[in-house]
Amino acid sequence: MKPTTKIKIFLQQYLIGLLVFISLVSLAAIITLNLTFTYPWISRHYELDIVTGLDHATLLYNYRRIIHYTNFPWITTLYMPDFPMSDTGEFHFWEVKVIFQVLQVIAILFIIWLIISIRKKWQLLKYFIASANITIIVFGSFLSLMLIDFDFFFYWFHRAFFNNDYWIFNPRYDPIIRALPSELFMIKGLIITGLLFLVAAVIKKRQSSELRIQSFVKRLEERD
Repeated sequence: MKPTTKIKIFLQQYLIGLLVFISLVSLAAIITLNLTFTYPWISRHYELDIVTGLDHATLLYNYRRIIHYTNFPWITTLYMPDFPMSDTGEFHFWEVKVIFQVLQVIAILFIIWLIISIRKKWQLLKYFIASANITIIVFGSFLSLMLIDFDFFFYWFHRAFFNNDYWIFNPRYDPIIRALPSELFMIKGLIITGLLFLVAAVIKKRQSSELRIQSFVKRLEERD
């Protein structure tokens, strides 16, 4: 095989692997967003009832309203009965909603592509291996940054995804920030990372099995 052909195959594998990686990140983010059981623990552990002056049940109710607003396109207004919002705060939540709507579209397209690929018996493992390698590099780096200095990671994450400073809430005008401590986002980030590492581990295990099978078949052929 010519070197140029090998390069083309490699680039194709990792280009599609990158798309698979983005799709898996989208799925992991959507799943994590909807894991609302993490919030009651955060609320009690960090005594958000004392911080906000609201009981845990009320805090969870308002948190779920944020999740529903973010999830569903037909909910066009974020209303939290116990938390007033500034125009900039409302705009930031809308920006987050748009991001998650895009992630949902990506996830749906990925699932459709996956179903079609399975039915047509396309060989997908090489693309998933590429996505697993990308996951290990990218989220390995993210995990290191999160554990070393989460505030630094959190700041640059927002700088990368938002072209304004509306995500920096003033508790006086957007008291909801008191109910959303940075530790909540760190835990969400760790869950996303954990899910992606789990998928990567499954893919790598499958790759190892395939290599063993190929090695075994090759030895049999050499004996013949």
